[in-house]
Amino acid sequence: MSVAGACLGLIFYTTFVELIAPIFPLPDRPAQLLSPLRIADRYGLFAVMTHARYEIEFQGSNDGKTWTPYLFRYKPQDVKKAPGIYAPYQPRFDWNLWFASLGTWQEYRWVIWTEERLLHSQPQVLQLFAGNPFPDAPPKRVRAVLYRYWFTDLKTKRMDGTWWRRQLLGEYAPGLESQPDGRIMIRDVPELGTPDQ
Repeated sequence: MSVAGACLGLIFYTTFVELIAPIFPLPDRPAQLLSPLRIADRYGLFAVMTHARYEIEFQGSNDGKTWTPYLFRYKPQDVKKAPGIYAPYQPRFDWNLWFASLGTWQEYRWVIWTEERLLHSQPQVLQLFAGNPFPDAPPKRVRAVLYRYWFTDLKTKRMDGTWWRRQLLGEYAPGLESQPDGRIMIRDVPELGTPDQ
């Protein structure tokens, strides 16, 4: 009984330490001893959160000067639109774009593949967005840009109705251009690193 009590006490302490360690540091030697057994850890969907919200936005253009965004269903984009609650539905494309925004385009090459498919107005890819801003013909150029988002304060929200403010950080991935012969050319290769650099 005393051995079982000591083991349960150790497990409880280790779990408690892992839970509050980011707030109140406690001795973590018991947690280190139990970590190989994988019975107590800080596991969670978001054990560590980022301090800023980064978002990738796909944009199309026919002249390379005027860019039109592809609107998302579930991500912040319209600064006057309130954030939604979509549980239990998990919009995988939108969610994976958030992870991609925390890394580089070299790590998430499917962002470029999405650009390529938007150049062809591929129906399966267009279904991932709220609509097609180029219903008559695909755009000649597509790019992916990176924004940083913050919530506005209550005063600003009341004054002009904006939920978000956002800052364009630059291009996230190489921009693509469709050539008259059907080939796709890379237009720009951004030098942007990960958002925290």
